[in-house]
Amino acid sequence: MSAQDRRQRDHGEFRARWRRTPHYYLYPAAGAAVGLASPAGAFLLRYWLADPLLKGMWARYELDYNFLFYAYMGVGSVLAFMIFGYVIGLRSERQRVRNRVLSARVDELHLKSVTDGLTGAFTHGYLQEILELEIQHSLTHKTPLSVMIIDIDDFKRINDSHGHLFGDRVIKETAETLSANVRSDDILGRYGGDEFVVIMPGADAATAVHVAGRARAGIAKNGYLATISVGVATLEDPGKESPSEILHRADMNLYQAKHDGKNCVRDYCKLPDVPRRRLADTKE
Repeated sequence: MSAQDRRQRDHGEFRARWRRTPHYYLYPAAGAAVGLASPAGAFLLRYWLADPLLKGMWARYELDYNFLFYAYMGVGSVLAFMIFGYVIGLRSERQRVRNRVLSARVDELHLKSVTDGLTGAFTHGYLQEILELEIQHSLTHKTPLSVMIIDIDDFKRINDSHGHLFGDRVIKETAETLSANVRSDDILGRYGGDEFVVIMPGADAATAVHVAGRARAGIAKNGYLATISVGVATLEDPGKESPSEILHRADMNLYQAKHDGKNCVRDYCKLPDVPRRRLADTKE
């Protein structure tokens, strides 16, 4: 680590410790500094008003004869400002704690509003927003972008045979396994029912197929009666292809995976006239 990096790290740690210091410590300390300024200010003012030719002699005699006065002024001012600072610090610290709790609550509510209650994955609406932003990012930075649509094979049969509670467990475990097998930068969301979408920033076609295959294998070897089919699509033209269009291509490839026997990954579609199930853009 370079000396500059070390200084920046130490400065950041100091600022973090300073922010964590309770206000009922900081404010009395500031009050003590203000209190000490009172006798010092009085002495400097009297020194400035003294005869310029006698300033040195005046300062010596002033401290000899009025030392107790300045000490009394300093102690009294320091105590008064420290007590005042402590009272204000208590009120400020209580407000800071309330603000921290409120901020944590707002973050919690926001997280609940954009995540699915069963799986913890992001919601349909939030995925649409993220996908649009990632397409813009891909256009700006000239980076690839891929999307996976995952569907649990024969989920209705699993639900009918084992009940809805077991079906919910399958959906939850599928989400957990997908999250463990995709990349750390990938964005997993529940698209509805037994379908999931993974947005993969920076992933080209080969990377997306590899990650999708790893996720499919992870689900297949879990042994809870479920497999998945995956459709993969890579953004072809960031300036022209919309979120609904890349999702439709991924959905077509998912149809191909279902047609080819399920429990597989496809990044192409040879089937004619695949229905468009995804919502159209609001601009269309």
